[in-house]
Amino acid sequence: MEKVKLTENMVAVLKVLADLPEGKGFARQVLAKMEGKTFNGVNATLAAAAGKNLVSKARKINEAEEKILTEYAILPAGLEAIAPEAEDAE
Repeated sequence: MEKVKLTENMVAVLKVLADLPEGKGFARQVLAKMEGKTFNGVNATLAAAAGKNLVSKARKINEAEEKILTEYAILPAGLEAIAPEAEDAE
């Protein structure tokens, strides 16, 4: 599999998403666990990760806001991309 280039920001967002229950959540849930980030920034980062097939996205009802929003779920490729890399420690 080809290695996907990730920014520090994308790695941070993916790690937070991976730590959520079942590795799923809405952008606002990810934002709540990050400091110094904006909603638009987190949402755009998650959308970009979806474009790289690191996360999946589905329209779900967010019961807290009573709205249909995009729920993101980390995929195995996303977990692999943020895993500590033993190969680079040579």
